[in-house]
Amino acid sequence: MTIFLAVSFVVVGFLCGATSIGGILLIPAIQYGTGMSLSLSSGTALCSFFFTAAVGTFLHWRRGNLKRNIVVPQCIGALLFSCFGALTKHVVGDVALGAILAVLIIISGVAALRQPHPLSSMSTERGRFRYLLFVGSFVGFMAGLTGMGGPVLSVPMMIVMGFLPMATVAAAQPFQMFACLSGSVGNIIIDQINWHVALLSVVLQSVGVWAGIRAAAHLNTALLKKAIAFLCVFTGVFMLLR
Repeated sequence: MTIFLAVSFVVVGFLCGATSIGGILLIPAIQYGTGMSLSLSSGTALCSFFFTAAVGTFLHWRRGNLKRNIVVPQCIGALLFSCFGALTKHVVGDVALGAILAVLIIISGVAALRQPHPLSSMSTERGRFRYLLFVGSFVGFMAGLTGMGGPVLSVPMMIVMGFLPMATVAAAQPFQMFACLSGSVGNIIIDQINWHVALLSVVLQSVGVWAGIRAAAHLNTALLKKAIAFLCVFTGVFMLLR
């Protein structure tokens, strides 16, 4: 099981670095590899994502991929709402929550394969700010609730509105960092973090994130968009079949 967990942590880190999506796969990996409950597994995963997202944020910043007008509104929403998501996870049953999340992820993946159709309000800076604030708030709440990290929903929601894939993937790292920070505060309050597993996950995921970001630099935007979409669909179907 230790080998299984180690490989899972590296692979998830690579997927997060290359596409900013893949963190959701860590929750079932921890649950299977350790026998922890879904609630504890999700809280542990969310906590570990903060540190790997910090690594990803630094690496994207150093490469000049971060756009302030995209990053800031998402982070504000995530910081405000992720903690509330974590504090209310006990209200929704595991089965119902997993099914709802899986359907949302599949819809997001299918939407990302479609041609961008920005709303008329997206043509103004204020309209884009409001949309990104909504994405940060809604996905941030879901991140705290489910432990998914956030980009698995935020990235497709942005791509379908016409944001460039690379800028979207890069912005997902600081967004995830703030969502995980806020959500982890909630999980600490309700004692839903296994710190030993989280530490091991951080170390191995960081290696994968570094490799994934380097790989992403050699992918064209069309291929990256398709990879994000298919990964979402695969993740959603996987969750439904569990």
